Amino acid sequence: MRLLRQSLLLLRSELRQELRDLELVLTSTFFTLVVLGMFYLSFAALEKKHTLPAVPGLLWLTVAFVGTITLTRAFDREREADTLRALLAAPVERLAIYVAKAGSTLLVLLVCCALLVPGLASMFPAGQVFWDMPLETAALVVLGCLGYVAIGTLFAAGLAGGGGKNMLLAVILYPVTTPVLMFALVTTRALLDKNPNLPSYLGQMAALDVILLGVGALLFEPVLVGAAPARTAQAARQHARDRLRATGREEPR
Repeated sequence: MRLLRQSLLLLRSELRQELRDLELVLTSTFFTLVVLGMFYLSFAALEKKHTLPAVPGLLWLTVAFVGTITLTRAFDREREADTLRALLAAPVERLAIYVAKAGSTLLVLLVCCALLVPGLASMFPAGQVFWDMPLETAALVVLGCLGYVAIGTLFAAGLAGGGGKNMLLAVILYPVTTPVLMFALVTTRALLDKNPNLPSYLGQMAALDVILLGVGALLFEPVLVGAAPARTAQAARQHARDRLRATGREEPR
């Protein structure tokens, strides 16, 4: 219960900050709309049999790009305000931090998918299956995004300690999330083909998500603690000066 309460409090704080400036939501949704427009101009003239193998790739390629934009900003507030050490020193479970960061990233991805999936279904004849099987489509999108976020948040935490590492995260993120995206791609093709084994595919995706969440929860604390920036010599000297001023003593020459 303590872990759940802390996770909800941190997630509410993340969402409150996001709703205040809408930085990630606006950027991600605008990017999604631009990509949808480009896909439509490029592939709308194709016949249904030609768009059928393209729709799964369009879906998860967009999710990968939007996820990269979101994850590169996951720890930027802590990095820019230099509050990562304070967050680690607070009496908060490390797992609660992982749940809050992953939850906020997942919500942003799902908001984008709420535009992306209906857009693909409206633009391409092969995507009509998304309208015909809404529950299966929702389960597919949630499971695919959850697996992507589970592993992506872990690597975002590993690069949270320094500036200028967003490009490095983008380079690392695609190889490590490729298995999740490929599995989601295969399951999406099974959905579009109305494969009778679709429940089995979704069950395997759920099992994969559980494994990835377990690995992320297990490794998050050592990765995040190792990424916390050490106090620099300049910061240490400034801290000493502040303590001398607070005690009324003069700084030694």
